[in-house]
Amino acid sequence: MYSASILVADDETTICESLKRALEKDGHQVDIVHDGRAAIASVGGKFYDLVITDLKMPGAGGLEVLRRAREESPETAVFIMTSYSTVETAVEAMRLGARDYILKPFLHDDVRISIQNALAAGKLARENALLKEELGKKPRAGGSFVGDCPQMKQIYRMVDKVAGADSSVLITGESGSGKELVARAIHNASPRAAEPFVAINCGALPPELMESELFGHVKGAFTGAVNARAGLFQEARGGTLFFDEIGELPLDLQVKLLRALQEKEARPLGSNKTIKTSVRILTATNKNLQKEVDEKRFREDLYYRINVVTIELPPLRTRGADIERLARHFLSVYGPRINPKVKSIAPETVELLKLYRWPGNVRELENIMERALILAETDTLTPDTLPDKVSAAPRGAAAEEPAWAVPEPAAGAMETALDRKLSIDDYIKNFIHKHEGAHKEKEIAKMLGISRKSLWEKRKRWGLERPAAKKEDE
Repeated sequence: MYSASILVADDETTICESLKRALEKDGHQVDIVHDGRAAIASVGGKFYDLVITDLKMPGAGGLEVLRRAREESPETAVFIMTSYSTVETAVEAMRLGARDYILKPFLHDDVRISIQNALAAGKLARENALLKEELGKKPRAGGSFVGDCPQMKQIYRMVDKVAGADSSVLITGESGSGKELVARAIHNASPRAAEPFVAINCGALPPELMESELFGHVKGAFTGAVNARAGLFQEARGGTLFFDEIGELPLDLQVKLLRALQEKEARPLGSNKTIKTSVRILTATNKNLQKEVDEKRFREDLYYRINVVTIELPPLRTRGADIERLARHFLSVYGPRINPKVKSIAPETVELLKLYRWPGNVRELENIMERALILAETDTLTPDTLPDKVSAAPRGAAAEEPAWAVPEPAAGAMETALDRKLSIDDYIKNFIHKHEGAHKEKEIAKMLGISRKSLWEKRKRWGLERPAAKKEDE
């Protein structure tokens, strides 16, 4: 969840204040007003990710606030609150573009969940729009990515190769590393680009709803199924169906998915008839699926069906100068909307960003850049706009070499220090022992991506003598 800008408009002060406190605990920036005219003035003078407005207020009603908010920014989500629950007002609000309808009195936790879902959907829509714009400018499949490190260049080549085929692709990598972005790039560069791209997060829906979501259902198939509904296989017909976090799919649904992929047909829940499917399947996971297969949590036959080609995304901490490139990219994307006066990033801020380990990867960097733009008071992002966990990263001679300073053991291996279960120090020690007989000391330092002085200091700290045969290298 990221920090959003929210306006709460209600003539009841207690409701405004309680919502403000609850939403600020979630890290959001909240403004409150107590009449419709003030709400209209607010949405006309500032961008809000979300507007929560009472239906009946002095000055102007909630529907008028809704209309103005939608006129000012179609990206803004609007929630309507009211104590007067009627079908007519609900239908009118939704027709005019309201995201949700809240009946007073309400539970804060319920409202917060609805808000989180609305903000996540809005953010995804903006990212998709940006992606489409970028893909429209650049014909190559990898053109939507930001990054120029060797690992990403290899990803670009892989995306270019698989885009034209119709084979299944498994995209692996840590959470936040950009797996859905890769899937969308493959789709947009493929012959199916004009057809739908439909994504589902296999960990986001309860198992009892997943089958209906995938294959659809007929009227009366279960309690509450008052109408027939097409599933995602039908929605994606002719296009691409992307299964995010495929490792979370329950075993019983894995069987049904495998049949749909093998037979190219699916049976809606409650129906005795099958429907033909014609989709390309892309999947993603942050799990080790081979281990899941070995431990009987994932079907082996399905694993081989979806894993025709594997693309492994590197974690951000291994991508070196791409950290700065991505930070400047997010500045250009979010700066004009959040804080237009900010034009640059201070060198010391860039240094801190490079030293941080980025457990949340690109998604975490994006979040932190948005936060920095909100907090910035000058035209430059300074270290005080960063969270403590980033600004507290060690600097100078005492700092550990960042993970990206340690090259892979072989070109294109795409294997991280975490995969090898080695610390950075252990990896550097092993690298020195392996190569010092064949290379001079300055060459070893260059291969490691560190200075000779840093290499000498590490040798001294670890009690490693420098070979006499290499001293001519000084």
